[in-house]
Formats: sequence, C-alpha cells, structure tokens
Amino acid sequence: MKMIRIFFAIIFCILVWSCGEDDTVVQILEPSFTITPSTEDSSVYFFENTTPGKENFYSYWQIGLDGPKVADATNGPIEFKFDSDGFRRVILTVVSANGNAATIQDISVILPAPDDTRFLFNPENLLSNGYFVQGTDDDFDNWSKFNGEDRITQELTGALVGFRTTRITNPEGGEQFETQFVSDAAPTTNGEMYTVSLWVKGNDSSVIRFSTNPGGPGDQYGPNYTVTPDWSQYSWTFTANSATTLIALDMGATAGTFVIDAAELVAGEQALPLPSNDSEILNGGLEEGSGDDFTNWSKNNGADGLLEETVEVLGGKRGLKVVNPASASGVQYETQFVSDGFDTVSGDSYTVSFWIKGADAPSVRVSTNPGAGGEQYGPDYVGSDDWTQYSYTFTANSATTTIAMDMGATAGTFYIDDIKVVKD
Repeated sequence: MKMIRIFFAIIFCILVWSCGEDDTVVQILEPSFTITPSTEDSSVYFFENTTPGKENFYSYWQIGLDGPKVADATNGPIEFKFDSDGFRRVILTVVSANGNAATIQDISVILPAPDDTRFLFNPENLLSNGYFVQGTDDDFDNWSKFNGEDRITQELTGALVGFRTTRITNPEGGEQFETQFVSDAAPTTNGEMYTVSLWVKGNDSSVIRFSTNPGGPGDQYGPNYTVTPDWSQYSWTFTANSATTLIALDMGATAGTFVIDAAELVAGEQALPLPSNDSEILNGGLEEGSGDDFTNWSKNNGADGLLEETVEVLGGKRGLKVVNPASASGVQYETQFVSDGFDTVSGDSYTVSFWIKGADAPSVRVSTNPGAGGEQYGPDYVGSDDWTQYSYTFTANSATTTIAMDMGATAGTFYIDDIKVVKD
C-alpha cells in the first residue's frame, strides 16, 4: 500500500492524564469516520476521523489486519493511495487513559484501467517511433516530411500496431521522392547488412520504394513495390555505408490513397514479423499482476529481491527488477523466478528468449522444471548497460515444462523483461 502525504514510523503512545480531586476523565464515545473516493483517481481514498471530541484522544488508522498503523495527526482528511485491486478493511482506533475503542468499514478498491498508449513492439527495431504512435495530429515524432507534407496524415482506425498509423494521399503521380517520409538517423555499422520493412494497405495499386540517406552521399535505392488491398509486408536488404542511416519511404510515384504501419530496421537479412506476445508461457511481458506479484510466475527463492519495475522497462508498463544483496553466494538458484507450467511435446525443440539490462554485469541462467527431475540448464548470460536479448534452446523431456530464471549468481541490481518461449 502506498500512502500519500503521510508516511512515518508509529511509536505507540501511552497517554496519561493526571487526575486531581476535581479532574474529569474524558470518556471515549463511539468512534466514527467517513470514506470519500477520489473523483479523479479510483485508487485514491480520503479517510476523515469524525469521532466527537477527537482532539482529546490519540487515534490511529490501520488498512487491513496486517497493515501498518498510521497516526491520525491531522484535523482533516487523510489521503491513501492503493496499488492493487481488491477488498480492503479500514480500521480507526481511538485511545484514552481509560481504554480504547475501534470501528471498521470495508471498501472495494478498483484501480484505474491502463491508458490506451500501451502496445506491443519488436525491441530489435532500430527505428525510433517505427509504429507511428508518438506524436500529435499529423505530426509524427522521429519522422520528417521532406516532400509532400500535406499528403502525410494520421489515421486513427485500423492500425496494425498501437492506436494510430499514417495515411498517404497522393492527388497525382510523379517522382517517388515527391512524397517522402524520412526517419531519424538509426545507428548502423559500415559494411554490415540491414533489412528495412514496412506494412502497407491500399486499393489504388500505389507504388512505394525504400531509400537511404536522401540527399546525402552514398544514398541507396530499393526496388518499387506495388500496394495491394490487404495488409502486406515489403522489405529490402542493403549494406550500410555509414555509421548512421536515415530510412526514406518514397511514396509519390502514383496517385491514390494507402496506409502504412510498422516501419522496422533490423540487423541482418530477415525482416521481423509483426510484434506479438505469441509464446508458450503466460504473462511473459510481466504486465499482469499487482505490486511485486506477477501473475503466472512464482518466486521459488529470493522473493524479497524480485520487485516490480515501472521505469526501466523494455515494453509496456511493468518489468522485473532483481536486487541481489552484496552477500550473494554465486549460486544461481538462490534468486529464482519460475513460470507456470505449459504444454510441451517430449522430444521437440523450444527456444526461450529474454531481455536483460543492468550496470552490475548480472549473470542470468535459464533452467527447466526446477526440483521436478529431468532439469536442464542453459549457459550463464552476462547483461550490460543496454537492453540485450539472449536465448536458450532446449529439447522438452516432459508433457509440461516450467521455465526458471536463475539469477542469484551475482550481487547488484538489474532488470528483466519480455520473456518468451516458442516451439522451433
């Protein structure tokens, strides 16, 4: 539970009234309080002590039977923010010299729904905002309109990835570069091969082309591709000739209207498939769950160091933060994060992939079926300052398999996200 505005250690106080012959001991009346939900955030509630004569008593709040005790040290409402859904019991206790009394109210907390900016993406993509989601109106972050600016507009329906994409409307045909949409520079290695791809849909047999570094030395040009009525992916492989590369989408050759989405640039000669959560394991993106709990995952060892992370994430809103103490013994399984079981075919091959980021050179190993017999162990992978993907291929030896992320070998803090298992 998170508490806004009030967070301090509670020291139990014994209040003593020195009663002389004419002194009167203040009697506790029945405690009472009000609960008011926030009108702006369904995870926030305001609790106010309304006990008559409350200023004569020591009072404290408790959220849940096992929750911390928080002194009622204000004259107005106290604000509480919950970080998970569910039933909550709120207890107010009032204490005086001659005893104490408590009152209870129950509430049902429902957290706000996640916003609509969440979407899946391929982390390997070297193009910033390759899914055209960031930006406002007809502007797209990380992309420039070199030519045909008024022809390149946002499209809010039917996107393949995210909630918006890009519409191209050419009133007439001409040169390819007369409608030209250009990415920010992406890092490339001179002499290495890269593949750029784009998904396109239209009804006008429009023509598009990829090119690199428009207007600069060493620009390169791909072939012409003809748009079809259904979403289709087009790709072109080239050899980089500079340390950074601009990708230009040249789309002015023909009149017509079409939409584009999922522009991606990756090392190698193979275009990526559409971003997908397709995986044999559930909740590999670690989005589901609350607080430090992750749905479909268990903490077999080192639970205190397996935490929710909402800043250093690869995709979505949540990932896993691993905090190993300085006393880490070098035994991998002492910090162990284990998936629910998933169906496998004995004798078939499966590949586990995951992403690591951490400045402390974390060591991570994948194993199968911990404690169940027939375990298999992958190599130790060492993470770095940047998000890096690793994979381990194993042959299933049981009808169901669990995947363990063994991460206790090294001290320090690092992050894990986007764990997938696919059948080869």
